[in-house]
Amino acid sequence: MDWLIPFILIFDQITKKIAQEYLNGKTISIIGDYFTLSYVTNTGIAFGMFQGHPFIMGIVATFVVTVIYIYRKIHLRRNKSFLFDLATIFIIGGALGNIYDRIRIEYVVDMFSVKYFSVFNVADSFVTIGGILLAIYYLNLKGSKDSWKKTF
Repeated sequence: MDWLIPFILIFDQITKKIAQEYLNGKTISIIGDYFTLSYVTNTGIAFGMFQGHPFIMGIVATFVVTVIYIYRKIHLRRNKSFLFDLATIFIIGGALGNIYDRIRIEYVVDMFSVKYFSVFNVADSFVTIGGILLAIYYLNLKGSKDSWKKTF
């Protein structure tokens, strides 16, 4: 399923390019003021933390993605799991989408705005969904005998 990683990266980059071209300076209401589309740049990480350090964030994110990718390969040799595989692929693909932005333009393009929440993009969505799937995977392991042995 490794082919999904570049698919996620490309899908993310296409949506960001569309946002840059069509939303720059505009806000489009999808569901009143609760869900809108608008072009926002972010030099930080989740929820705008650590603004102004794109190179450092890129290095940290690249290291984390590398660790997740290696762990994924090791784990899948011992435990075949579609859910674990999909979860880690979503996280890796989404993270690579944002890393690519940090390297290419020194900020991440966000476009989805939900009222009372942060502005986010397709890559962020994949990372979040992947994290939720990974949590479900590990919560399901918790009840099984020798779950930690199966995990590592």
